[in-house]
Amino acid sequence: MKLGVFVSSVFSELSFEQMLDFVQSIGIEALELGTGNYPGDAFVNVDELLADEYKQKAFLRAIESRGLFIAAFSVQGNPLHPDKTIAKEHHETFIKTIQLANKMGVPIVNNFSGQPGTPDPGTFPISDDRLRTRYKNMGRLDQRISIDRLQLRI
Repeated sequence: MKLGVFVSSVFSELSFEQMLDFVQSIGIEALELGTGNYPGDAFVNVDELLADEYKQKAFLRAIESRGLFIAAFSVQGNPLHPDKTIAKEHHETFIKTIQLANKMGVPIVNNFSGQPGTPDPGTFPISDDRLRTRYKNMGRLDQRISIDRLQLRI
């Protein structure tokens, strides 16, 4: 069994190198790194890494040289947010995170399905067309970039 930790919010006051040294020192092997939206992006600048293969390799080298690996990227957001600006930003960050995971060999991207909002906040409209469309689009994206598995939890 390998132990892992979600490091983005817990260790955000540390530098990237300090965080890696600390988690290694306590026996952690697997990292879950936030890439934006609600978890923040304390250690992963998605746009910068997507744009520069050398930076991707240096980032991975820093992790792997300590015997660590990236178990997952986390990009929890609300792509169905009633505020279209927030919904668009969260969706775009999600897509970029999947692209980065594909380039860097990260097998899992964690996300929220989103909540489109209702007049009664106690209900969740599972039949909402935007939710169904989102899952259909995620399936097409999964096929297009050859991610091994796409985990959807409701």
